[in-house]
Amino acid sequence: MRMTDLRPLPALLLVLATLLAAPRAHAQTATSADSGMLVVYDGSTVVGREEFTWENQGDSLHVTAHASRPFVDPQGNRVRFEKDMEVVVDARDLGLKRYLSNQSFAGHKVVRGLLPEDTVLTYYNETDEVGDAVRLTQPPGRLFVLDSGLFSLFDVLTRSVVNKQFVTRRVQMLTLAPDTLLMPVATLTRVPDDTLRIARRRVPTRRYVFEDASVRFDLWADLQGRMLRLAHADSGLRVERLPDEAPADRPRRAVRPKR
Repeated sequence: MRMTDLRPLPALLLVLATLLAAPRAHAQTATSADSGMLVVYDGSTVVGREEFTWENQGDSLHVTAHASRPFVDPQGNRVRFEKDMEVVVDARDLGLKRYLSNQSFAGHKVVRGLLPEDTVLTYYNETDEVGDAVRLTQPPGRLFVLDSGLFSLFDVLTRSVVNKQFVTRRVQMLTLAPDTLLMPVATLTRVPDDTLRIARRRVPTRRYVFEDASVRFDLWADLQGRMLRLAHADSGLRVERLPDEAPADRPRRAVRPKR
C-alpha cells in the first residue's frame, strides 16, 4: 500500500454523518463472554441491526460485530449495507490494541484498520483492493474507535468506565470518516442514574452524555457497563439492545473480518 501524509481534520460532527448516512478502566465485568443484538431505529422505524460478541482471550478482549442495513439508491434499486468488524482491546482497561473492519456496499468493498504502537499509529484504508496507509503520532491516553454504521463500538466505551468515579472526562476518539482518519477529543459526562423498561421490568441504568461542541449522544448502560440504548435526539436516531430473554437476541456468531 502507498504511504502518504495525513492532513489533520477536526470535528466530531462527522461522527454523526458517518453513522447515519449511506457509506461512501476496569474491565472485570466486560471480560465474561457476551453476545447480543442492537436494533437501529429512525424514529419508530427499524432501519438496521447489529449482532455482536465479546470473547475473553486471556490478556485481551475480542469484540466482533456484523451490521446490516437496507438502502435505496438514486435509481430506486434496493441495496444492502453489510459490515463486519473486530476490535481487540486490553482486558485490564479496554485500551485499543488493533482494529479491522470490512464493508460491502453498492458493489464496493472497503477495508479499514488501525494498528497502535508505542508512540505511532498506523491507519490503512482500501477500496476494492486499492488504498494507502499513514503513520502518525499516536495521541496520549486510551483510544476509542468510531466507524460508520457500527454502534457496538459505543458499548466498548461504556464498559470501559463502569467502575470509574467521575463527572466529566475527556475521551480520545479515532473516527474512521470517509477517506480520512479524524482524532477529535470528546467528553463523556455522567448524569443522574435512570431506569429503562426492558421486556416486562424496569432496569436500573447509568446514564452518560457523549459530546463535543457540535454533536451529542445520550447513552444508557446497565450496572455491568453494557450499553442498552443510544439516542441522538435531533435526528431521531435510536439504538436499543434486545433483551437477553428475547428469542432474537441469540445471534449467529459475528464473522471476523478477513485480513
